[in-house]
Amino acid sequence: IVNRTSNIYLNHRYVKYPLQPIDAFRKVGYKQSLIFLYDYIVQKYKADNSAPRSLEDWVVQRFGKSLYEVFFKGYSEKVWGMDCTNIDADWIAQRIQNLSLAKAIKSAIVKRTKKQFATLTDKFLYPTEGIGSITDNLRSGINASSLQLEASVERINHKNNRITSIEYRRQGERHRIAPEHVVSTIPLSVLAKCLDPKPPPHVLAAANSLRSRDLVLVTLMVNRNQVSKDSWVYFPDKNIPFGRIHEPRNWSEHMAPQGKTAVVTEHFCFRGDETWSLSDEQLVQRTVDSMVKLGFMNKGDLLDGVVMRIANAYPLFEIGYREQCETVCAYLSQFENLNLAGRTGAFRYYNMDQAMLSGVEAAEQLTGEKIALARSGLAKQKVKDHVKLFDGEENEMCPDYSGVAP
Repeated sequence: IVNRTSNIYLNHRYVKYPLQPIDAFRKVGYKQSLIFLYDYIVQKYKADNSAPRSLEDWVVQRFGKSLYEVFFKGYSEKVWGMDCTNIDADWIAQRIQNLSLAKAIKSAIVKRTKKQFATLTDKFLYPTEGIGSITDNLRSGINASSLQLEASVERINHKNNRITSIEYRRQGERHRIAPEHVVSTIPLSVLAKCLDPKPPPHVLAAANSLRSRDLVLVTLMVNRNQVSKDSWVYFPDKNIPFGRIHEPRNWSEHMAPQGKTAVVTEHFCFRGDETWSLSDEQLVQRTVDSMVKLGFMNKGDLLDGVVMRIANAYPLFEIGYREQCETVCAYLSQFENLNLAGRTGAFRYYNMDQAMLSGVEAAEQLTGEKIALARSGLAKQKVKDHVKLFDGEENEMCPDYSGVAP
């Protein structure tokens, strides 16, 4: 169980996240705090009960215009690469539920009210040997020879409302399998385009409209025991190339050798843009320069750097996405042996725990049996009672790897 401590780097100051009004007001000063409160009261006096359409609408209604512009706008637009007026309100509503400035202040005063909002959780669970140990253990429980990793799906054949075969390429060779069931976690747009016969034109058009935000991770191995005490640090400033950093050793001491640490920096981008296209060496150098400028390290502290490019990291909730998603999913629902799961497969903004649970639910649908979520002597109910594993009341199962807007 890891204590969650996060900060937003704002105007050369670190402000606690999730937003703690007393800390935020102290950091921004008396005058700006009065402006925040005035704008919030004016917004509440307007009594605008219309359904918010965009992320901007949703936040302004609940926090006021000036608080939105200072704390929400810059980081959200950095994460998503578009104006907040074009981001559907669904996304922010999922992330911070029905939280408002008044409720945030109340939660800071009355601690027990924090449990009502998953975004205010102050603890999470993390595997001692790292998040990869989850998939390593999954793999150890199945026949390794049956796994076809690093394979690219090229065609999904179907007939009479069933997936009949899948054609894929692996190590330059083409293969075909005839599956009994298919659980798809590839992007909806890719799935639709792989189908043969092709879906109707309006379905393909809807699928093509569902875009994703991509991500480049630059991990620095640093000759220091620690560079920050935080679980995450967020950077809304567009002049800083990364949007967020985390230090896995802060989650488990086993994540780096003694006296050394690793810092993972997240660069939000679109495939083909400047960030995505830079060489690994350029990305590492640019990241080091910023980390040095921010005071996290000296240039001589760098031991090594690793770059990973992740396509389709986050579903992009542009205004109008719901109708397009429903069109695609309605067509796919005709296939009786197809299940959708995961963040990209279902085009939903899942945290890691929700994504894992969607896999469990898909397996339950296929087998017709309930799957125990806890083993090794811990009963499922005991785990749920202890940390509220999947309902988001007290803790997240694992850290949130998403582009969270403060």
